[in-house]
Order: sequence, then structure tokens, then C-alpha cells
Amino acid sequence: MALVIEDGTGALDAESFATAAEFDAHCLAYFGASVSGTDLAKEAALRRTFVFMAALEWLPGLWPTFGGSIPAQVKLAQSVLARAEAGKVGILSPQITRAGQKVLTEVKGVRWEVIGDKATVEASRPVVTMAMDLLRPYLAMDPARDAPMAFGFRSIGPC
Repeated sequence: MALVIEDGTGALDAESFATAAEFDAHCLAYFGASVSGTDLAKEAALRRTFVFMAALEWLPGLWPTFGGSIPAQVKLAQSVLARAEAGKVGILSPQITRAGQKVLTEVKGVRWEVIGDKATVEASRPVVTMAMDLLRPYLAMDPARDAPMAFGFRSIGPC
């Protein structure tokens, strides 16, 4: 299925800001090599990052059209996120085990020690700082800098 690109016109079925070719060009320019895999696999990573980006808390009126022109930084940020997602499928949407947030420290007295922060998906998400640095001017809340976000997925059209 062809990747539907949001170009600032408000395409209801948009799935990405960047094409697979733009993704390859960004990876080559910024990381010295393109991501291995088929265009279909790259497009799938771009789709997953578009959904991830839709859940970010944008400044009012920006997502997804940015007033009619998608900034180059937004396209590059999506490529950076897609590179992480292509490298490890699902990294931006981790599954967590809440029991993994504690460790048994005493046996006879049965004592558990809580490790890390709250056992939430947000606490488990990686923060791709290069992408967040590029998106910072457009975000109301930056997960790389601000308190953990409560992701409320916004509707981005039919799935």
C-alpha cells in the first residue's frame, strides 16, 4: 500500500510527513548510512512514528498541517524516530511488565524494593533526544525536558 504523505493540506488519510526516499536521504545525511530493509519496512516504520508523533502534545493548531507547510525539522524528526523504530520494531510503543518494577531484597522477611519510577508505559518509552530537540519549538510539552506526558492519542483518520 502506498504511503500517504501529509503535505500541509490536511489529508484525512495521511500516514507520514516523509517519504521512504526522504527517510533514506535523512539517514544518509545525518547518520552516514541508510536504514537496511525494503521500502515497505521503511514505510511501516514511518507509519508507526506518525502515530507516535500524533500522540505528542503539540502547540494548538499545528498538528498535522502546520498551517499549510510541513517544517523540514518535523520531517527530519520523523526520520530520526523512524530510524530508531526500524532498528527495533516497537521501541516507541513498549510493552511493560509492572512486576518488573520491583526486586526481592529479603526472603524470610519477604521484602521488596521498588526500582525506577512509576510502572507506566510513559516511564518505559525511550526519549529520542535528537528528534525531540527538533520538535521542541512545536510542542506544548517536551518529553525530553518536561514531566512525563499522559499520551492521549488523537484521531488521525481511519486506520
